[in-house]
Amino acid sequence: MDSDLLVKHQFLNFFQSAALVLLLAGLMSYIALVIAGEVLAWTAFAAVLILFFSNPVIAPQFILRMYDARPISANDAPQLHQLLDAIAQRAELQSKPRLFYIPSHVINAFSMGTSKDSLIAVSDGVLRKLNFQELAAILAHEIMHIKNHDIRVMTFADIAGRITKVLSLLGQFLVLVNLPLIMFTEIGLNWVPLLIMVFAPLLSDLIQLGLSRVREYEADRGSALLLGDAKPLASALAKMEHYKHSYFGGLFTPVQRIPEPSLLRTHPPTEERIKRLLEFSKIAHLEPLTNHHGDDGGIPLRFAKQRTQHPRRRLTGFWY
Repeated sequence: MDSDLLVKHQFLNFFQSAALVLLLAGLMSYIALVIAGEVLAWTAFAAVLILFFSNPVIAPQFILRMYDARPISANDAPQLHQLLDAIAQRAELQSKPRLFYIPSHVINAFSMGTSKDSLIAVSDGVLRKLNFQELAAILAHEIMHIKNHDIRVMTFADIAGRITKVLSLLGQFLVLVNLPLIMFTEIGLNWVPLLIMVFAPLLSDLIQLGLSRVREYEADRGSALLLGDAKPLASALAKMEHYKHSYFGGLFTPVQRIPEPSLLRTHPPTEERIKRLLEFSKIAHLEPLTNHHGDDGGIPLRFAKQRTQHPRRRLTGFWY
């Protein structure tokens, strides 16, 4: 991989993440400052820092139950565990992530936890539709989320965003309560802080979405670095995009979908991710992972009976 290009992407991702985190914290502190002065501003900022270092996250068991996930033991998929071992060693994680199986045809994978205690869940679609190198790239991508502490970063962003929204509602309530006093007296009203306070919830959401996209780019870069090749992840992303449109296209009208605005995406556009990945060439000092079993298809599981599901519409969206 071109070292100058690698350093450029690494610096760009770090700078964008740091800027977005500082912007989110600054927005929250400013709203607190407008409402009650410096004391509340520093109190809100200190509360977020305390919650950040205490690392409160949603219990993994809750998420796993929502996806009807089950553990994958070494006996169920020895080749998959060997692959995960190799990638975790390259990433120098303190412990190997636990593996879970999602009974869904949709190609999906996610990770949770820290480098000391983490898990990776992969769907049936991932195991059946991706080849060895593509699956390795997806696992490496999720391992980089763990190694980069993305769960903690996004938890911080979520907490700061929630506090910002509460402070914004409190400030708007105080303005409404004092509206008669403002109308019938000569007390002036500064509209700039008021407008910022009104739009603060929307701004915090946009900042969190932007931060999520930056962390995805960084995980992509790390995956290419771990595997010694960026092409497998680019191929996996293209395949995931293809299956996503071919499956979900049948659930709606055949009219072409309106593209989702980039600012409202949790993940960057697949085309942009592939473009960035293909800018990299092979990394000379790392040998690409090879499939010693010689099978270019998916990695099978030794479950007695596999039960795959399609997404079901619920009040909160499509779940499994």
